[in-house]
Amino acid sequence: MLFRSCWLVATSKAQTTNSLKYSGELLELISGTDNDDRPVKKWKLKRKLWFEELGVTAQDKYLSKQAKTDVVYKIGIRLDKSITEKASHIKIDGVTYLITRIYTDRPNNRMELSLNYVD
Repeated sequence: MLFRSCWLVATSKAQTTNSLKYSGELLELISGTDNDDRPVKKWKLKRKLWFEELGVTAQDKYLSKQAKTDVVYKIGIRLDKSITEKASHIKIDGVTYLITRIYTDRPNNRMELSLNYVD
């Protein structure tokens, strides 16, 4: 007697295409001094950043309002532990965004960044 089960079929979770279609810039905070020896903080280009656009959901808007922040753009990138909310900004099409929330998905080697306009 031959026993077959449909749910025992092995499925592959390999990534078939590169979903990171768009490019932006990762900016890092640099401390320095100006000509009058006053402390100055500047945003310097760290590297080029490839990302995919993710939609902002109603739940994202609701949770951001509870935390007294706002979410206007959401992107997915490869995992990068050097990106932080305080010391990193993202520049996309000439517009600079600050990072309001970072979600990491370590098993899939991905990060999700919620972005807001810089004041």
